[in-house]
Amino acid sequence: MADSPLHRKVFASIQDKIYSGEWSEGSLMPTEAELCALFSVSRITVRRALDELVRLGLVEKFQGKGTFVRKSQLRSGDANKGFYDAMKERGSEVTTRLLYQGREAIGRDLAAILDIGPDGNGACEAWHFRRLRLADGVPVAIMNTYVRTELGEAMLRHDLEKESFYSLYAEILGAPVASTEGSVTAISPDKEACRLLEVPEGSAHLWYRSVGRLADGSPVETCFSIFNANTYEFVVASFRPSDQSFKPR
Repeated sequence: MADSPLHRKVFASIQDKIYSGEWSEGSLMPTEAELCALFSVSRITVRRALDELVRLGLVEKFQGKGTFVRKSQLRSGDANKGFYDAMKERGSEVTTRLLYQGREAIGRDLAAILDIGPDGNGACEAWHFRRLRLADGVPVAIMNTYVRTELGEAMLRHDLEKESFYSLYAEILGAPVASTEGSVTAISPDKEACRLLEVPEGSAHLWYRSVGRLADGSPVETCFSIFNANTYEFVVASFRPSDQSFKPR
């Protein structure tokens, strides 16, 4: 970050303190004067950094009270619900921009996930839908969804910017997605993704890979998503079954 503007370095330092938990959700941050002393910069530099943090939804300013670390507004919902349904339950207005749709050749790994065999020419194809998802007007995720060709073609008869994919799956297939397997990894998105998510280039976000299945285990979709880490977080609940055979000594 040697060549970054000074306010970007202050922005990154404050962001690190928030992400590390040093400055926790809902906590009152140091005053502008204290931040100037902490980072050895001018008040103009501090204000530029804070304005960027406010724009991204990481902090909030209240007249006469100060600047607070913003509490997370969005959380992942039930893993067996789509983004649309999970956000709607939390009172958020969800909008979607369909960035791309097309039937295309896919590799063997993706074909295996979706249980797609080769056609007469030895190629495997799937429908690919790329969407930008927003909650209350704020960009939250870029989603790349792949489904089998017959499902994708049936989906084309619907308004894909207005309807939940999980609801469409249930309507078209006659059964809902019963389980979702997913993994989350940190990622620094490319320039185009940063532009769509309205985040600074070089910032860290979340890459979520998932497979949705019916109750019989057959795959419905696989999705590769980039979530804006400033506006969305994943919540994980772990349960350990009790071992009745265990007896303390």
